[in-house]
Amino acid sequence: MLWLLRHFEALEKPPAGGRDRDRRLSPKGLRRATRLGEAIAAGRVALTVPSVVLVSPAARTQATATTTFERLGASTRLITDSRLYHATPDDVLEIVRELPDEEDAVGVVGHNPTMHCLSLDLVSELSLDGPHPALNSYPPGTLCVIELPVTSWSKASFAEGQLRLLL
Repeated sequence: MLWLLRHFEALEKPPAGGRDRDRRLSPKGLRRATRLGEAIAAGRVALTVPSVVLVSPAARTQATATTTFERLGASTRLITDSRLYHATPDDVLEIVRELPDEEDAVGVVGHNPTMHCLSLDLVSELSLDGPHPALNSYPPGTLCVIELPVTSWSKASFAEGQLRLLL
């Protein structure tokens, strides 16, 4: 399982003297991340939770990952990967392919348009009854969980997955 999470709502401007990567979550974004984390921890997202989550170094993605996954404790490791800040869908897939095969479920917390494009690119159109439900919209905080038919992350590729959850 591959969990793709776009960071939650962020403040429009970075703190004084900061850069775009310093933008923090807005109060609304923090509340939404907390609610998602509570739902995952309570088992209301009935899927295998990620044992490792790769996170862009931006403040808003770091806060999204920490707030969403902190309730899972040591069962989920957060790993900052600086390559995710400017990554394309191809870049993210290459990063995922580097993961050890013993990881049953992994997550990526990143930015748009990459998370949106990746969610579309990974899912096989043949596995859907119609257009991808996120075709036209992937707002902040969108979680897309895709099952990839591989036994090794190194074999992950586009257009082979099945959409298991879209929140």
